[in-house]
Amino acid sequence: MARKTLSERKADKLAELNRIKAELAELESKAAERIGKIAIAAGLGDLDIDDAAMRKEFEAIASKFRKGEAKQAAPAPAAPGAN
Repeated sequence: MARKTLSERKADKLAELNRIKAELAELESKAAERIGKIAIAAGLGDLDIDDAAMRKEFEAIASKFRKGEAKQAAPAPAAPGAN
């Protein structure tokens, strides 16, 4: 089998990159749809909140849950005399 030219290899990699970008866009779209449905069900669609304020509140929620994950991931301190 003949070796691919540089142009062919570049084209293959660009096609792979475009496929991966499309997959990432699809993942983000599905996540946005899920979060949007939850937000609407919670009544956020009916509130008169500008995007900046809503983003700030979402960031606060994310921060709250990230802190909870960090607490769960941190090893428990050893009990005194456990050695």
